[in-house]
Amino acid sequence: MKLFGFSVFLSAVFVFQTSAQALAAEADLNRVLKFAEDQQLHKDRQWRKLLHFETDFFRTTESQVDSAKFFFAPNGKQNPQAELQATIKAFFHDDEIQDSYEKAQCRFPARYRWLKKHLVSQNIKWPEAQCERYLAFAKGLKGQSVSLVFSSYYLNNPSSAFGHTFLRVNKAPSERDGKRYELLDYGLNYAAEADTNNAFLYGFKGLFGMFQGKFKAIPYYFKVREYNNAESRDLWEYQLRLKPEAVDMLVAHVWELGPGQIDYWYVTENCSYHMLSILEAADPSVDILSKLDQYVIPADTVRVLWNKTDLVESYVYRPSIRQVFFQREALLSPEESKELKILAKQIKIQDGFTYSENFNKMSAASQAKILDAFIDFIDYRYSKEVQEAGREFQLKMQVLEKRSGISEEPVKISIDPAPEERPHLAHPSGRWGVGYRHTTSDKDLALLSHRFALHDRLDPAIGYPRYSLISFFDLDFSYGSPFSGNNEKELQLENFAAFELISASAWSTLIPDHSWRFKLGVERTYNENFSPTQEAILRMGGGWTFLFGKLDVSAQVLGEAHYDGAHSENKMWVGAGPFLEAHYQWTPYLLSQASVQYRRDSAWDIKDYFKSTVETQYSFTKTWGLRGVYRNQRFLEEYSIQLFNYY
Repeated sequence: MKLFGFSVFLSAVFVFQTSAQALAAEADLNRVLKFAEDQQLHKDRQWRKLLHFETDFFRTTESQVDSAKFFFAPNGKQNPQAELQATIKAFFHDDEIQDSYEKAQCRFPARYRWLKKHLVSQNIKWPEAQCERYLAFAKGLKGQSVSLVFSSYYLNNPSSAFGHTFLRVNKAPSERDGKRYELLDYGLNYAAEADTNNAFLYGFKGLFGMFQGKFKAIPYYFKVREYNNAESRDLWEYQLRLKPEAVDMLVAHVWELGPGQIDYWYVTENCSYHMLSILEAADPSVDILSKLDQYVIPADTVRVLWNKTDLVESYVYRPSIRQVFFQREALLSPEESKELKILAKQIKIQDGFTYSENFNKMSAASQAKILDAFIDFIDYRYSKEVQEAGREFQLKMQVLEKRSGISEEPVKISIDPAPEERPHLAHPSGRWGVGYRHTTSDKDLALLSHRFALHDRLDPAIGYPRYSLISFFDLDFSYGSPFSGNNEKELQLENFAAFELISASAWSTLIPDHSWRFKLGVERTYNENFSPTQEAILRMGGGWTFLFGKLDVSAQVLGEAHYDGAHSENKMWVGAGPFLEAHYQWTPYLLSQASVQYRRDSAWDIKDYFKSTVETQYSFTKTWGLRGVYRNQRFLEEYSIQLFNYY
């Protein structure tokens, strides 16, 4: 009986304690809710950044996160106040949730950290949860600082033609030897879950937010292998002035975003935009997005970061395997270079290597230089095969075995890019222009132009690839009397390049790259067969580019398809023929190019088409330039001059 009475007493005490704890927790919850309301915490900048609340082009303010699981409140995407109240209640009412991953504190550690920081003086007894999976994630990424990494332009992939940015969390030096091992760091990446490699489809779906974007944490080693080696892209690593607590907050916030989805918009909510948005969420003192234009180009991000903030502490250039190989090749004497070409030829046709008598007579230092250059050559030209352990991988192993028998140390490669090659010093990507054109039909026209992005081969040659043109939404208009004889002045669309690319990589015996060009848009076509008219055009071409110092010459074959529904006949026609272009860089601010084109058309009475063009641009600064053009189309000559401003 006594035992029964004691049990009843313990139960009553337990119930009383449980009830008391529940009442205390409820009281703390109400205090937190009242404090948040009194202090208007839902208006706090960091809270809104953690929810990714922004005002879009249509002046709608809501979260950019499109995943319902990112919100506790049904209207949390539109209402930061309701989301704050629902989040606070979730932190106090998740005792019954068994899976620690699903507990509010474990799913949203950055929100929890932010809230506790604001109520640190309120003596709140916060419910604590054991977040094993989040703690393992945070431990893996834990670092002292953060770098923003810019991966240079990669024209062979439409998703990377404008460059790419991601963040790297920099770990502390090793406790074993006190050294930093960058390849052990983690990269934080945001990218579209693309389902196509078709440039047109990718551009269309990316422009209209038809891809889902995902955040991922990836070992930096994999990012280096992907960009530096597989795609031969240079990496520029900008270490940021971010406090350690902000780095921890950044990691916590990336964990929150992990399962979420955000619609990927190619020119607004893209990789660069969201890398900056999570920086602002991690540290409320960081303000970068307000300094960008409405449209976000990765190269502009780096330039703004460098010029308009004091966030960059230092930067490091990590050259691509292509650049490293070029540097090693430049160290070779003509005789050594000849041996390298012999080996490069053998890897195409043989399953083993035969070293020439001349090679065997060379000094150990020369043999080492040749083999080191050859190993880099294999990594560059056969990166995919090497990574997949294919035939070339086995051949590389043979070369490494040969190299291991030579005691000479490899020459240390150090590449310090010239200022004109540094992306943070580039000209702004947007461009508008005004000008004047005179034609031999005695027509005088005013010219208006605007290019959304990025760079053509006569723009200031700083911070962009020397052999590339990347143009997006390039518009050119003329205003004046048309050619039809009507003297009333009209505004005419002369050119619209929805997407235009030129890759003029130089050909060499070792690296016989092709050059190519692509354009999709609308052009006002001048032809002896019909009056000038706007036609949809698809232009593609391929050939070779040869480099002679500051001069490069491209020889290509161009094919074009034109469509104009207004034609009474031949609404669609095609043409093809040779194209020759020479480009010369006097200085980074003075460039010239000349081209000639012959085209045989599939229709019309006059099927042979000739055009020659000479143009040059002198840029006074990185933001102002003057361009002169002479164009001859056999039946029509024109001269024009345009003033460009880059913004």
